[in-house]
Amino acid sequence: MRVAILGGSFDPIHLGHIAIAENALQQLEVDEIWFLPSHKTPLKSRDLTSDEDRLNMLYLATEDNPKFKVCTIEMERQGISYTVDTLRALKEIYPAYTFYWMIGNDQLEQFSAWKEPDEICKLAHVVAYNRDGKICKTSYPIQSMYMKDVPVSSSDIRVGNKLNYLNPKVLDYIYDHRLYVKNFVKTRVKEKRYLHTLSVAKLCEEIAKANGLDVQKAYYVGLFHDIAKSMPVDEMAKWMEIICPENMHYAYGVWHGFVGSEIVDRIFGINDFQIKNAIYHHVLGTSDDPYAMVVFCADKLDPLRGYEVQPMIDICKRNIYEGFYLEKEENAKYVKEHY
Repeated sequence: MRVAILGGSFDPIHLGHIAIAENALQQLEVDEIWFLPSHKTPLKSRDLTSDEDRLNMLYLATEDNPKFKVCTIEMERQGISYTVDTLRALKEIYPAYTFYWMIGNDQLEQFSAWKEPDEICKLAHVVAYNRDGKICKTSYPIQSMYMKDVPVSSSDIRVGNKLNYLNPKVLDYIYDHRLYVKNFVKTRVKEKRYLHTLSVAKLCEEIAKANGLDVQKAYYVGLFHDIAKSMPVDEMAKWMEIICPENMHYAYGVWHGFVGSEIVDRIFGINDFQIKNAIYHHVLGTSDDPYAMVVFCADKLDPLRGYEVQPMIDICKRNIYEGFYLEKEENAKYVKEHY
C-alpha cells in the first residue's frame, strides 16, 4: 500500500487542502490519501479549535472520495504532535506500507526546525508543494511538486475571508457550531461596534427564545446586523447603486442595513431570507417579520447604550409585536430628528 499523508491543524480544512490531495493521487500514484489532524502543533502558538470540531469538518470534507481517509493517531496520542514520532508509530503499525509525507512551501521553509528532520526523510518520502507559486530551496532530500495555486489559507477562513473555498457542508458546520464567526465581525468593525454587536446578538437570542423563535437564526441576525457599519461611504455607495438605488435618498447612516443584508449572502454565504430581511430593515423598522422585529428592538435596547432599557426588554420578551410597535414609535421620533 502506498499512502500519502497530509498533516496539519486543519483549522478548518479548505479546498486548498483537497486540491493537494487530489494532485497527489495523480502525481504520486498512491492508493490512498490520509488526512492527519494534529492535536497540538509545535510551531504554532495559538490555541486550536477543538479536536472534535476539526475532526468533524475533516470527515465532511472528505466523505465523498473513497480514497480519502482520516487518520486520528495524533489526536489519540494527545500532547504536541511531532511528525517523526507519528511516522515511527505508523511504520510500526503498517510495516509494509510506503508513506509519502506532504508539506507546503511554508512548512518547507521551517523544515530544519522540525524534530529530527533527517530521520523524517528516512521514514517517508517527503514531498513539498508550492505555495503562492513558490518552492524554496532545501538541502534535504525532498521532492518538489507543482500544482495550480489555490489562493486560500485557514487563517483567511477564520476571519471570514474566501469562504467560497470551503466545502458547503463545512461552511454549514461552522455556522451550526458558531466556529470563528465572532472574528468574522471583529475584523470588520471598530472595537466599540464589535462589543455592541455581541450585546445585540445576545439580546436577540433572549428575545427570540422568550417568543418561541429560532434562537440560532436570531443570533446571526444580531451578530451581522452592523457588518457594513464601518464601511467607507464611497464603498457603500457602490453597493447601494447595484442592490437598491431606489434607497439612496436615505442618509448614509441608514445604508448599512441595506448593504449588510447583501454582504451576509455574497461574502459570508448566508442566504436565509429572514436573516437578510431582518438586517435590511433593522435601522428603520420597516418589516413586520418577527426576526426583523427582534433585531430592531435589540439594537435600540442594547444595555450598552447606557440608558434604562429593561422595562422595554421585558415587554419584548413577553410579546415581540407589542414591544416592536412601542419601540418603533420612539424610533420614529429619533429618525425624524436625525435623518
